[in-house]
Amino acid sequence: MFEINGHTHQLGIIGDPIEHTFSPNMHNFISEAVHNNYVYSAWHVKPERLGAAIEGLRAFDIKGINVTSPHKVNVMQYLDEITDTARELGSVNTIVNRDGHLIGHNTDADGFCRSLEVEGVKISGSKILIIGAGGVTRPTIIRLIDHGAKEITVLNRTKSKAQALRDDILKTKDFEIKTDADALKFDIVINTTSAGMEPQENVLPTESIPEIDSLDFINESTAVADMIYNPDETLFLAEAKKRGAKTINGLGMLIYQGIIAYELFTGTKLPDDMGERIRKEVFGR
Repeated sequence: MFEINGHTHQLGIIGDPIEHTFSPNMHNFISEAVHNNYVYSAWHVKPERLGAAIEGLRAFDIKGINVTSPHKVNVMQYLDEITDTARELGSVNTIVNRDGHLIGHNTDADGFCRSLEVEGVKISGSKILIIGAGGVTRPTIIRLIDHGAKEITVLNRTKSKAQALRDDILKTKDFEIKTDADALKFDIVINTTSAGMEPQENVLPTESIPEIDSLDFINESTAVADMIYNPDETLFLAEAKKRGAKTINGLGMLIYQGIIAYELFTGTKLPDDMGERIRKEVFGR
């Protein structure tokens, strides 16, 4: 570990809970690899203390923080500036402190799209199925549209939630997503639900979707992505792999959103191979 001294700049992440985060491992590895005098910590911040925590960034001249659940929306009210991208996506996961001026960014969806591209998955012109309509789905859809997706279908256990998302996206991007599956034929299939993660390790995200009675629509021409990175291979990815699909877990999203955030925090352009180095040396994968 590099030496921490009076010149060391502080970075970190806030959330509730926060004990599960891998962000300190990743960001401190980056700082050591590129010889930047930054140290990254994790802080447990309850919702009722969020405003005080954000004001503390100015008091301690903390150069930047990542923001995780449940603060990504509520934190926006405490910032001086929010980028057009973060405002459009509707949440902030990265805050940069520029001499006391706090700027909110969102790197999550960009990190996810970059993780697909690194794996050779072409978004432009593709037909995409998204399973789930939770908080991460909206920014993901917006970025997929920006990357040229041809058609997006959202299937969710509660159809009214998918329909509300459809109406919001139509107003925001003038792009109509589908909430019914006329034909199960997709280039990319994305799971945004928690199915497959403890304690649902043996659950498929499609089990609660009436339109899907089997995974036979997944084949060797399909790319299947799961936003879960622990376990490394969910039941959904394992079943997709059996059918010949290209499979991608959520680790790439975690890594690339972190790389984008680090570059914003420090003004450092990281080497092109940093993602692979993190995957190998931090996560051993």
